[in-house]
Amino acid sequence: MGQWQSSEICSTPACVHAASHVLSNMIPDWSSMDPCTDFDKMVCYGAFENDGDNGGTFADLQGRTSRVLRKILESSTTKQATDFKSTFLTARSAGANVAEYNFDMLRTAYDDCMDTTAITKAGVTPLTNVIVSINEIWSVSPTDLTSTIKPGDYDNLHAAVLALEQLGIPIFHDLCSSTDPVMADPLNSKRNTICWTGPRPYLASNTTMYFDEAAMDWYRARIGKVFAMAYPDISSKSAQNLGAAVADFEANFVKTALEYQKTLPNPGDLYSTVKNVSVADIAKQAPVFGFDTIIAGLTPANEAPALILLDSPAVWPTFSKLVAQHSPAAIHGYVLWRAINSLLEDVSDPQLNAALNIEVQQPRWKICVAKMDTMLRHIKDHYFLSATYTNLTMQAADKMTTNIRAQQRKRFGELAWMSDESRARAIKKADNMIQNIGFPTENPDIRSSASIADYYAGLNFTAGAGHFYNSLAARRHATAKSYGAVSTPPNRRDIMNVAEVNAFYTPSANAMIIPAGISQLPIFHYHLPDYALYGGLGSVIGHEISHGFDNNGRLWNEDHEYRTWWDNNTIAGFEQRAQCFIDQYSGYTVDIPGGKTAHVNGAQTLAENLADAGGIRAAYAAWVEERKSMPNTWNQKLPGLEDFTPEQLFFIYQANMWCSAVTPAQAAQLLATDVHSPNLLRIKGMMENSADFKKAFQCPDQKPKCELW
Repeated sequence: MGQWQSSEICSTPACVHAASHVLSNMIPDWSSMDPCTDFDKMVCYGAFENDGDNGGTFADLQGRTSRVLRKILESSTTKQATDFKSTFLTARSAGANVAEYNFDMLRTAYDDCMDTTAITKAGVTPLTNVIVSINEIWSVSPTDLTSTIKPGDYDNLHAAVLALEQLGIPIFHDLCSSTDPVMADPLNSKRNTICWTGPRPYLASNTTMYFDEAAMDWYRARIGKVFAMAYPDISSKSAQNLGAAVADFEANFVKTALEYQKTLPNPGDLYSTVKNVSVADIAKQAPVFGFDTIIAGLTPANEAPALILLDSPAVWPTFSKLVAQHSPAAIHGYVLWRAINSLLEDVSDPQLNAALNIEVQQPRWKICVAKMDTMLRHIKDHYFLSATYTNLTMQAADKMTTNIRAQQRKRFGELAWMSDESRARAIKKADNMIQNIGFPTENPDIRSSASIADYYAGLNFTAGAGHFYNSLAARRHATAKSYGAVSTPPNRRDIMNVAEVNAFYTPSANAMIIPAGISQLPIFHYHLPDYALYGGLGSVIGHEISHGFDNNGRLWNEDHEYRTWWDNNTIAGFEQRAQCFIDQYSGYTVDIPGGKTAHVNGAQTLAENLADAGGIRAAYAAWVEERKSMPNTWNQKLPGLEDFTPEQLFFIYQANMWCSAVTPAQAAQLLATDVHSPNLLRIKGMMENSADFKKAFQCPDQKPKCELW
């Protein structure tokens, strides 16, 4: 890592780029600032000017990534798409014919997505065709709102639901992971299982809507407007009545679920409420849902599991009885509404957009770049790697991750509040942690055109079918791949989105993921000095490793199973120290509309705050250890920042990643929903809790305010 030069100042293009980014954010007269009290302001003074109302390093880098992907997707040939930079892709070339096939499919999907003329011309017809196809399976008059659904309707209901489930549109349930129906069993890490939870309502973050009559009137009208435009041969009044019946059924469903949640000891804690249930038994107890039929239709032949994980199985018979109290038209309409609402993003009709107040906020190319991520992610990522990610980048990130993990492991031996047994098991968990760096090399091997072609075997786009039907084909293929994994062991090597500017820790796999997308300037480049490597991407890596031992990660043992594995004294020691973080961050405030301030929710943001503190400590310790064996030339100063020591530059570079600006309205929204503290307060908290920072800047009080790992 780094690049040897005789000069004390690093002048590589990477260093100049990185220094420019840091200097553009820092206050010009930083010498007048006290970093011990105002470090966030000192480092991020220029964030508002650089980023406007809402932005920052991560958002800017994701925007640049999107532009790279656009250039790839608008290339005329696979050669042009891969000629940005020669990397390791040629080492696993499967032949031009396979590569061209993959690229042609990607370009077809992208071009059809970009064809707004054809999409607008189709209007709501694709939605109407979906309704017609469901009516062919289960024929119900939209005016049949007075009778109740009967057991004789169930077979056709199940067939209609299955047809939509095969398109990745769950109807009476949702997915525990929100992205994948199959996950590692939290109680048996050696097997995969289907995990379903209750259906997420239309406005999942605002369930109070279902208790507000004015809001419900709006919702009834919204559904009615869609039915009036898309449902064939329906009168305006019948559409309104059907919309009202669907909204009222959904409200009953949500209210029943909320009442049940009040009886739970830990509402909202999914892993305390999911249970292994017999598919046959739950099908008998909640017959209206046909779980046995649906699961058999979604999984490979003769591989339907006898057991699945189901959230709160005791309430599903009540849900089943609730459905049976409503009319066939209301239930049929609800099935259609779930489908239509899921597919709205793939149609465009001026009247529909006006009726639903749909405003397109992004350029079409950005929408289609994002759409390729769900339709043909691995092909898109194959070319993204060629444009941005080299073997040297991967090797440097992998080495740094290994070094930081070693420091986290070492730290456990220094903690007096952990018992010997809990410490030994924590070390074992650190040893067992998988580090997924850059890209997947199996299922598929993203370097290989042949492996990718095998992965997408069976997915074909019909010439002239258009974007909507391409999307349906991709949905069907993705659903089959997802449910097909139920009969295979868990894949701990998965990297979902290679081009995402983010990083992750998955507790059910005890795996941390550093995608290629985040390993770019200004966060990372292997020609940067080591303090910038560890202060930038290294602190992100440390953050994700620390998630394995935060208030959520600590609930998963060394075999990545959801079980209690610490003794009571160790748990008490953890909770005592975690409370310090809760109190600390709860004391922070941000500006919100009306000239007011609001406090951060220290409990809501605890996991991220713990990971911030642990991550920066482990990254700094790894850099210090690495520095012992490396010459000082690997820690050259950045141009324009010569007044700072390498130790200080570690923290300046680390904090610079989080410089951003948000409006008071955006801040208020984030406070209510985000599990992260506001970025500038993340900087403040990390520095208050870092003894290394206080030593580097010779602060009067060098004791961390809160400390865990």
